[in-house]
Amino acid sequence: MKAKHVETLIKFLLISFLLVYVGVQVTRGLTPPMRTQTAHMDFVFQSVSGPGLVFRDEITLDESGASVVSSLFDDAVRVLVGEPVAELLPSGTYVGNSALIRQTQWELEMLLEAQDTSIHHMANTEALGRDIQQQLGALAGLTTSGNYHGAEDIRANLTALLNQRQIATGREQCFSARISQLTFEHERLNSFDRAGATGIVRTPVSGFYARSTDGLESTLSLSVARTAGLSDLRSMIENTVPLQTTNRAGRVVTSHNWYVAVILDRYQTQWINSGQGLEIFFEGTGVRTPATVARVLYQTGYDQAVLVLHSGYVSGETINLRAQNLRLDFNVHEGIRVDAAALRFQDGERGVFTLSNNIVRFKRVDPIYEEPGFLLSRQPHNPRDPHILRQYDQIIIGGVDLEDGRVLG
Repeated sequence: MKAKHVETLIKFLLISFLLVYVGVQVTRGLTPPMRTQTAHMDFVFQSVSGPGLVFRDEITLDESGASVVSSLFDDAVRVLVGEPVAELLPSGTYVGNSALIRQTQWELEMLLEAQDTSIHHMANTEALGRDIQQQLGALAGLTTSGNYHGAEDIRANLTALLNQRQIATGREQCFSARISQLTFEHERLNSFDRAGATGIVRTPVSGFYARSTDGLESTLSLSVARTAGLSDLRSMIENTVPLQTTNRAGRVVTSHNWYVAVILDRYQTQWINSGQGLEIFFEGTGVRTPATVARVLYQTGYDQAVLVLHSGYVSGETINLRAQNLRLDFNVHEGIRVDAAALRFQDGERGVFTLSNNIVRFKRVDPIYEEPGFLLSRQPHNPRDPHILRQYDQIIIGGVDLEDGRVLG
């Protein structure tokens, strides 16, 4: 009888063991495995495009009906009030002389600079070589793209560097003979040119000289860009066409500040705020310039918005821009990518659970950019901070019963 009870107990224990074993296996099968993903850096680059219009404070210069006008400066050169900026000439012959004067003056300055800096660069031939290669690379880039804006500046820089290298390597001791020849030629041309001039155009204000005009100088001022409403700016951008003008003495831009107003679809501006930095790319010209958002204009019921962008960068390429199609390249956001499915809340803070040495840890995120589906979290300044998500942490993207400090068996 006693043996029968023992047999029954053993059967009960075996059945209980089998039930527990099966239950554990079923539970494991129904519970998703603990999966992790390595936290890595990612970036977001945002661009929007639309038609734009440039606004400046500028005045046109009076040529007094001269048959030929010869500019004395290149575009974007800084000029002072009362300074001569153009000559009035009786025929095209003198225009050629003025061009030769500028060419000889430029070459003289290049040679004199090479001699003045020869001691400084004597032990710096490697640096000169690198600079020359950089300029050649930039020139090759322009050739490949088919856009030759900036080629003149590269030519000037390359010529100066090659002259300096001639002195630094000892291939030339000096350029005295060529300097004397150019000085004589410059004085001769200058005397002849001035004798033929019938008048001088002087600038009434200080600013940046530009040789071309488009007839819009008096209507597209800085105050208009700063104060005009959405509908007025839209109308200007859509309807303004540069005018035919007979003024050939040029103009003077009186401020280094200028604005661009651009039309965008409303939804494209939802994340754009005043003060944001960006780069403007003027399509069809290859010109790029840094800028900031000055105004964001939109109205209920309008599908379009207008951005007013400010720039203080003046060059020979930007000073002649007016009506252009633009691409706005906003700053790159770079941070640790976190998928929205991995985000959790603990004690009112948003973060993720991570796994390290079989221990679950909750780490906060520091968002710098966010859109549906993911966010970018800032890499912590202190790489040892254990409470903020860091690059290469193992983010838990699958699992249940997650709790900070839990040890996985």
